[in-house]
Amino acid sequence: MGRPRTIIDDKPGPRLSRRSDRVRKRELDSTNPVIKIGLMEEYDRIDFTLNGRFDVVDLEGEPIETNIESHHKWHIVPDVTIEAKAVFSILITAFARRDAADKLRKRLSAENHMARVAEVGEEILIERKSVSNNIKYRVLVGRWPTEREAKANIDILKEEFAPRVIRQIVKPTRGTVELFNDEFETNRLVERGVRFMPLDDDSNVMLHAVREGTGFHWEREVDRTYQGIIEIRLDHRALLLAFTELPLEKYLMGVVPSEMPASYPMEALKAQTVAARSEVLAKIGIKHLNDPFDICGTVHCQVYSGITNIHERTNEAIEATRGQVILLNNKVAEAVFSSCCGGHTENKVNVWNPPDSPHLQGYWDIADDSKLDKDEFDLTTEFDTERWINSKPDVWCNAAAHGDIPVILKKAERVFRWTVTFPHRELEGIIRRKSGEDIGTLINIIPLKRGLSGRLMEIEIQGTKRNIKVQRELNIRRVLSKSYLYSACFSIDVEYGETGAPLNFIFKGAGWGHGVGMCQVGAGVQAAKDRTFKTILHSYYPGTDIKKIYGGQ
Repeated sequence: MGRPRTIIDDKPGPRLSRRSDRVRKRELDSTNPVIKIGLMEEYDRIDFTLNGRFDVVDLEGEPIETNIESHHKWHIVPDVTIEAKAVFSILITAFARRDAADKLRKRLSAENHMARVAEVGEEILIERKSVSNNIKYRVLVGRWPTEREAKANIDILKEEFAPRVIRQIVKPTRGTVELFNDEFETNRLVERGVRFMPLDDDSNVMLHAVREGTGFHWEREVDRTYQGIIEIRLDHRALLLAFTELPLEKYLMGVVPSEMPASYPMEALKAQTVAARSEVLAKIGIKHLNDPFDICGTVHCQVYSGITNIHERTNEAIEATRGQVILLNNKVAEAVFSSCCGGHTENKVNVWNPPDSPHLQGYWDIADDSKLDKDEFDLTTEFDTERWINSKPDVWCNAAAHGDIPVILKKAERVFRWTVTFPHRELEGIIRRKSGEDIGTLINIIPLKRGLSGRLMEIEIQGTKRNIKVQRELNIRRVLSKSYLYSACFSIDVEYGETGAPLNFIFKGAGWGHGVGMCQVGAGVQAAKDRTFKTILHSYYPGTDIKKIYGGQ
């Protein structure tokens, strides 16, 4: 059917106030909180199959079709639309306190940067009791009508900060969508979008060709089946997005087996469940601020695969820990996690923007009786990081060092320590595509700054035309790989030819992921060694408590 006809609306949008983002309070159900999870974004067509009985309503709740029971494939496409109007700003950093944000705003304004403070976040209440408060204060610079213009002004702020461009919608998309099925029994034009309301507990919707792992080496399209209310509507680009609205415990049934193999030891699955539940409640209101959902179903938030991969073992872990979360100072704590830390976790503030979190600091991932001499390594240095990567210490995520361990955990050895080799010309092309910069001939890659775990936080790529600096571990992993390097904890070796020109760049690394919070492989090994899920969680989120905050006694 092709790309829908789009009208560009150049009428001016509303003027943004100084504090355009306002904190909200949200009361969640004390039995089973309901959340909204983004499933698809920026699709020019969404195909789906209804399994069971549904009512179809518009976004105002007015009926379109009632008591549909159809196994035909359905389709929805945008019709005539007007794209959303947005402004783009540079996010400098964020603070837990307003006065600290105001201090930086005044300093930047005095340096002729048009700075302002935006308050974001939500206070979550259950039975009128505050259980989560993630309010923080962002310092923003500028308002540009295009992302390109914002990016053109970002370089002057990179020396001191790790800025990034963010978008704020000031006028939403308008238009209609066309809904029809293969038999053309139904063919409707509907303003903005539609909602599919299940009439039975086992009714579900299969969304076809869902993009998964975008940008990573496992990128693909898959069919996914989802329960709950499904909404398909126009997004900011006048394309389509889809999200589901369902109880948190049902959501976890699709998250836990997607984030951790169901064959992991049970106490590790419980730890993963409590971490995933906490992470959702801690992040509502600070992610996807321009979207109609709370979190997305990708690695950006947490991987959610609907009911496609539901497993009885992970369901058991969810039920056994129902309503339990990680608390810091009596509020739900951030509970980020990564696949394999490589033996040392990383400070949150080294990976993402502040504010910092006392329970998300870098630690050695070892037992009390470990033979590792921690004083032997300073992983912020090049010499010690290289020695560390070339060693096989008895850390928790080195499954081979712990005797009789389930086979599924031993398979993680391939990411505990790894090596990737790129021919010079190939890496040069990757850098050019990923950075958008023509550096000329690649000469060298120089590590400039490492975090506590040895993960690179800043590098300089040297070329014959220009040198560029890359900051933040994910950006470094992205710019040096066709997809992403396993982690930013790596050393760099260069093989030179007879003329002295580089032939190959060899990256030797440790771990998979950002390394902040819980190490999933380490959690699995701890569980295999008879540690309880609470002991595991306390080892990765020190200073926290674990408590049931909903779901009854």
